[in-house]
Amino acid sequence: MATIEKLPSGNFRARVYLPNGKRKTVAVDKRKSVVERLAREFELQLSHGQVVHLSDRRKTVADWARQWQEARNVEPATAAKDASQIKTHVLPRWGDWPLQAVSRSEVQKWVKAMTRAGHGANTVVGAYHRFAAMMSDAVLEGLLPASPCQSIDLPTVVKPSPRWLTRLEYDRIQLALAVTPQAATWQAYVALGCFSGLRPGELAGLDVEHVDFDRLIVRVGQVMTRYGLRPYPKTALSSRSVPFPAEVRDLLWPLVSDRGSGPVFTSSQGARVSETNFRNRVWKPALEAAGIGYERPNVMRHTMASWLIQAGVPKWDVARMLGHSSLRLVDTYAHLAPDAHDSVRAAWAAEAVDRTVHVQPTPEMQNSPTGT
Repeated sequence: MATIEKLPSGNFRARVYLPNGKRKTVAVDKRKSVVERLAREFELQLSHGQVVHLSDRRKTVADWARQWQEARNVEPATAAKDASQIKTHVLPRWGDWPLQAVSRSEVQKWVKAMTRAGHGANTVVGAYHRFAAMMSDAVLEGLLPASPCQSIDLPTVVKPSPRWLTRLEYDRIQLALAVTPQAATWQAYVALGCFSGLRPGELAGLDVEHVDFDRLIVRVGQVMTRYGLRPYPKTALSSRSVPFPAEVRDLLWPLVSDRGSGPVFTSSQGARVSETNFRNRVWKPALEAAGIGYERPNVMRHTMASWLIQAGVPKWDVARMLGHSSLRLVDTYAHLAPDAHDSVRAAWAAEAVDRTVHVQPTPEMQNSPTGT
């Protein structure tokens, strides 16, 4: 049976008898409830011969977060996002907690508290998933018997309604770009974005040798990120060949006809296009001049998907052009397909015919002054 005592420091200490008769301190914390629970868990693990080393039991969430981030092999952008979420939302709540002191109910309270504090659903869910990944890896490391991040009720993330450019809006944007510095570059950039569905980073990473003017195809393989050029795409399926129409060719060819290599789209200084600079210096002013409310440049990708679905292109073909492994995102535009509601309309038409045949006015109805 564990003994709990309060120390002069104000902390509580739990000590447990080992099978050899010696007593061992297994937990010290300012919260008595935490110390009691850790002692119970230690005794349970002791009875099953699964005792975590004492040094690991003293490891805090902050200790593990540092170790976890140092060992994680991810892209720089992902590492930066992880670090931001951990610093802003995880460590302020859990930093000084022993890893084994975190319970499922406390995790649920944390999620609820973030929501009540006014954080958006995306922020809450993102912070939780980062913490859950840390705790799952702590289990793999042998620091925890099980993750406390299980069956947690999360706020619902409401996705905005899909937005794409109409052909008229696209034409107005092109007219607005026609009077800007480097008009040829930006008109070709937006045209390829709207007709091919390439991500902004894929457009910026495109080299002249990746454009096949004979077959009217671009090969997507490298991506421009805030950390520089990445020689591989977002996912395996993102490495793909995408067709473009003659309308885009006519804008692209004058831009690269005198160059055999190098980036297709460059700034006035000759460097690859920066997504941030394009968004702030070119895209926003063009939308304002065209009388269109602001949308992120990613709307060009949605525009390609919506145009093709409306033209009757099969969803799998659209998904392959986007570099998706499933139809989940393409299904957002399924209602735009020309035959999307054909079965419903056919059912209504058949019912109308059936009612016309079987529901005939009686003689009394025909002789009625009102016709009813």
